[in-house]
Amino acid sequence: MIIKKIAKDKFLIRIEPNEELFDSLINFSKKYKIKSGFFIGLGATNEVEIGRYNEKKKDYDWFKIKKQMELANLTGNLTIKESHPYLHIHAVLGDKNLKTISGHLKKLTVFPTCEILFFVFDNKIERKYNKLTNLFLIE
Repeated sequence: MIIKKIAKDKFLIRIEPNEELFDSLINFSKKYKIKSGFFIGLGATNEVEIGRYNEKKKDYDWFKIKKQMELANLTGNLTIKESHPYLHIHAVLGDKNLKTISGHLKKLTVFPTCEILFFVFDNKIERKYNKLTNLFLIE
């Protein structure tokens, strides 16, 4: 992972081929002692687990895709959940026929690259459990 601090509260991050997105961003947040922030990005993947929230189950339906996909849009935030860094990330992915899917990410292996602009928040943002949704939501 290549990290460049481009302003007091902004970083440009390039994630290397075959690195896992979530691991890379958590390691980045720990290295720079970042508690909360927002990021956008783009790139590509060769393996992803993406899903959607199922209101009836109050949980996610997950789908694994093991093929080359364009990462047309990556949007997410870093917050604190139960005293640990937590990533909430959504993506729009495109296949070789330019058909897109979108959803909530659980896992993403970068290939060949992923470029992220990360905005650091001054304050720590925490998540609390919400019984109605069975999710940890921003407090």
